Amino acid sequence: MSSSPETDRTLDQPADWRVALERIDGAYSPSTLHCYRADFASFDLWCKTRKVSALPAEPTTIAAYVDTLAKTRAPATVKRRLCAIGKVHRLCRLADPTRDEDVVLAFRRARRHRLARPRQAIGLNAGMRQEMIAASAMDLRGLRDRALIAVGYDTLCRRAELVALRAEDLKRRPKGGANILVRRAKNDPSGNGRLAALSADAVRSLEAWLAAADIDRGPIFRPIYRERVLSRGLNACVVSRIIKARATAANIAPAVVAGLSGHSMRIGCAQDLNLAGHDLLTIMRAGGWRSADIVARYIENVDLRIWD
Repeated sequence: MSSSPETDRTLDQPADWRVALERIDGAYSPSTLHCYRADFASFDLWCKTRKVSALPAEPTTIAAYVDTLAKTRAPATVKRRLCAIGKVHRLCRLADPTRDEDVVLAFRRARRHRLARPRQAIGLNAGMRQEMIAASAMDLRGLRDRALIAVGYDTLCRRAELVALRAEDLKRRPKGGANILVRRAKNDPSGNGRLAALSADAVRSLEAWLAAADIDRGPIFRPIYRERVLSRGLNACVVSRIIKARATAANIAPAVVAGLSGHSMRIGCAQDLNLAGHDLLTIMRAGGWRSADIVARYIENVDLRIWD
């Protein structure tokens, strides 16, 4: 049976990578979807400037793209871009050109070209936490930020997990602490969740914020606009800005403030637990880690003082 001219033209049209990526909405985290879109858009733009096809892409095109990226980008970034390119091709029912040997060799060159250790954010340890909390005012923003720093440190939450915490998931313990459910994590795509522990001090800071903001359900950490607490949750990107602002207010050295990020509370607490003598399994459970190798990278900057 012969196809119609209309059908032939439809089949000849290049696939729309944006439409293809819409198919995986809900199957991956919003941050992963954002990366796929941004990374393939970057590759698409690179191809357009060179008048070559991005979809489908030839392995030689991708290898040349990797060689270009390797001059200015870390191997982790190059690998992420390749993941996006491969994913879009597979979604469009096209052969994955990133598996071609030319591309594999290009990525090996990229890794050997930039032999650099990954940079780690500075850990926000217990001492810094207390300084930052003490320097926070007792107004709405100060109460929110006190609670965010205390809870972020105790739970070792990633920033996306921290802003996703909900008031109804807080369960007080008889002796003054509490447990809170971290519903979904980066390494928990099925959403099994994990219970994180809060100290009595963190619970007091959290309860003061919840009472002032009149929150008993929904997102715990919320934006404040004109001294009014909004009903939606904070954007994860705001966590880093809050930490830097509170560290600056606490007169922490500018060089240290510059090295802080939304991940600093997770890093700092892991390092403190290690210094306090807790075993690896306890640290992994506290932070929801599944790989001992990852934890080892978090605590490698701890001053062990083994030669003092």
